[in-house]
Amino acid sequence: MKHQQYETWILLDTELDQDQHRDLQVHLKQCSQCQSLHLATHQIAHLFKNSPIPEPNPGFSTRWMTRMEKVENRKNRLILGTTISVISIATLLLLSSVGIQIRAGIAYFPQLMLEMITLVAKWIIFLNQLRDIVSPLFRVGMKLISPVWLYTLGFSLSGITGAWMLSLIKSRTIQRELHS
Repeated sequence: MKHQQYETWILLDTELDQDQHRDLQVHLKQCSQCQSLHLATHQIAHLFKNSPIPEPNPGFSTRWMTRMEKVENRKNRLILGTTISVISIATLLLLSSVGIQIRAGIAYFPQLMLEMITLVAKWIIFLNQLRDIVSPLFRVGMKLISPVWLYTLGFSLSGITGAWMLSLIKSRTIQRELHS
């Protein structure tokens, strides 16, 4: 005897048409295995409907929120520590490279500082302009532009950045030649 169809009807607990319902009732009268399954599913459904909803232990919410705050604080401390470490290492590298530059040309210290401040200002201006250009493009582009165009844009911006860097290097070289 095939039970698959009847087991499916019993387990899915779907609405059956009159013919299916009659077939199931006839089969249940003849098959003890399907009768047991039918009885078990109805008992389980009855238990779920009539069982009380368990309440959490007193103070559960408070303990949970405290634990989440501790996890969040730990995560924030890790992020802060990593950020401070990276900034410290970058500052040490910058100071050491500036120190080497200063030691090499102590007579040109004011000029070097002016060049460095100018270079940093140019970088900041460039990055702000780049952000002003790129951020709207990303917002709109992610929705409207195909990936091929996004790659093209990325390569174009890389080319512009490379050309800008080359022009800076070239201008510094010309400035040094003029001062020599």
